[in-house]
Order: sequence, then structure tokens, then C-alpha cells
Amino acid sequence: MAARQRLARGICRLLQQQQQSVLGASSQQLAAAAVSTLTHQTHQPALLLRTAALLSTRFISTSAPRLSDLPSLLKEELEYERKNYARPEQVAGGPPAPFKLTEAPGDTLVTLTRTYKGEEINVDLQVNNQPSPAYDDADGEENVSTVAFNVSVAKDDKVLLFECESDGNSVNINHVSLEPKEGLGSESMYSGPVFDELDDNLQRQFGAYLEERGISADLGEYLRFLIYDKEQREYQSWLAQVEVFVGGKQ
Repeated sequence: MAARQRLARGICRLLQQQQQSVLGASSQQLAAAAVSTLTHQTHQPALLLRTAALLSTRFISTSAPRLSDLPSLLKEELEYERKNYARPEQVAGGPPAPFKLTEAPGDTLVTLTRTYKGEEINVDLQVNNQPSPAYDDADGEENVSTVAFNVSVAKDDKVLLFECESDGNSVNINHVSLEPKEGLGSESMYSGPVFDELDDNLQRQFGAYLEERGISADLGEYLRFLIYDKEQREYQSWLAQVEVFVGGKQ
């Protein structure tokens, strides 16, 4: 997210400042001597190459760089995130009925469940397994765009598994497979056809099958903002834990 980019830039600036602070007068004198050598002895190729290499070298102190500002930088970022965090209204009221949401702190898997005419329906989505976000050209902030998720419809000892995406306006099916509840026995087992190559009417009927079970554009809109909200909350938790770790607090 844009917040992580801001933190990364802050850490880079911190390291650059520390590196510059350890540049001594000796490095400046060496650079000046190198320039003089280039000016007066350019007829010596080997010396020229060695001098150019010296000029391109970063003169870093042999002493370990100080990272004492890292905890404060993390704290500053955490305070900023907490101050500016607001639960999106699209997820504040919970998932569309009758789905129930299951999630756990520190776990990137989010699951919605319901039953329908004896079927067990699960909607699973992973924070860390999402399409690359789009960016707003005006301010560089990420836009919530498309969410990827799986829908499993379980009945008896079989599961009809749908790989889906939604932009909040529609639900697109990428793949459909029929599997044993315990999963495919091997990678060589047939997992279904290329969905886009199916007859158009058959594709539409699969879409209607999902919609009848509550997998609609409204659910897709909810999932888009749910995954964004989950990532923001996990990011704040990560900041807090890393701050404690690098700060040496108990």
C-alpha cells in the first residue's frame, strides 16, 4: 500500500543520512587527489581505471551504522496510520446476509460461510494473493480495484470449486473444477476445462448458479473493501510489533 511506500522512503532517507554523516575529510581528500590524477595523467589507462573506480566508491565508515531512529520512524508511521484509519462503510455493517465472516489477527486468510439447500458454501480470499492494485495518477494512492477469491460449493463427498474475480460491478469466473472434498489426489488429475473456451450460454449458467448462492456483485463490492481493510489492520499490527522488536522493549 501507499503507507508501506512512505515508510520505505523514510527508512531509505534515514540510511542515506547516516551514510553521509560518516563521510570524513579523508574521503574528500582522496576524491580531490583522484581528480588531479585524471587531469594530469590521463595517458596512463590502468591508473585512469583505478582512479575512476575510487571516484565511484562510496566511502562508508567501518563502524556499524546507527539505527537508533528506526523505532521512532516506525512509531511515527504507526501513529499516522492509526490517526488516518477509518473502517470503510462498505464493510462496517458486515457481509451480505446470510454470510458469516471468519478471520483471525495475523492470518491473511479471510473466509465467508453459509449454507444453501444442504450445501456448504465457503468464500475464501487471501490478503497476500491479490491482483496488483491500480494507482491514482493524481496523488499516487492505490485504488481498490479487483479482488480475487475462491468459492467452494460442497455436497456429499464432492466440491465444486470456482476461481473468481470481482470489480464490484460483476463477478467473473476464471476456472471451475470438481474435486473430492479432500482435494485432488495428484497434480495430474483433470481439473476442468479452460473456462473462457466454454459455450457462452454455459458460462452464463455457471454465473447464475453462483448468483443463486449469493455470489453477486454486491458481495464482490464487499470483498474488495474487506481485503483492503484487512490489509490496513494487519499493517498497523506489523508496525507495532516491529517497533517493539527493534526498540528492545519487553
